[in-house]
Amino acid sequence: MMMTDERLLALIETYGAEPMAWPEDERDAATAHLAADPLRFETALQDARLIDAAFTIDDTPEMPAGLTERVLAAAPEAAATSKGFGSRLRAIIMPHGARWPAGAALASLMMGLVGGYATAATAASEEYPTTAETVVYTALGYDGLSSFMDEVDG
Repeated sequence: MMMTDERLLALIETYGAEPMAWPEDERDAATAHLAADPLRFETALQDARLIDAAFTIDDTPEMPAGLTERVLAAAPEAAATSKGFGSRLRAIIMPHGARWPAGAALASLMMGLVGGYATAATAASEEYPTTAETVVYTALGYDGLSSFMDEVDG
C-alpha cells in the first residue's frame, strides 16, 4: 500500500503519535513513510504527543468527606406503598413495574383460561366418543377409550 504524506498526517491526527494505535493494515506503510523523513512530520507528532499526554493524565480527584451522606440525605424518600393483596400480586407478576406487552399477554391468557373454563361442556356428548377422539386414540395405537383405560389402569 502506498502511503502519502496527507494520509500519514491524517493517521497522526486521528490516532495519535503512537504507531501501535494506527490501523493495523496501514501501520507498516505509515511507519516506513515516517522513517524515510521524520523531520517532515515532527510538528504533527509533537502536537499528537501533547494530546496523548493530556488523555493519559490519571489524576482522579478525591471525593469530599461526607458527600455520599449529603447526596443520600437530599434524595427523595420512597413513596409509602400499601401491602395489600393487589400490591403483592402486582409485585410478583410485574416486579419491575407495569410492562404493557407482558400485561397484554397475561390478560389474553387469563381471558382464554376463564372463557374456556366457563364454556366447557359439563357432560359428555351423546356421540361419545367423538370422531376427533377416535382419531386420537387410533393415532396412539388404541382401539378406543376402553383399550386406553385398560392399559392405564394396569
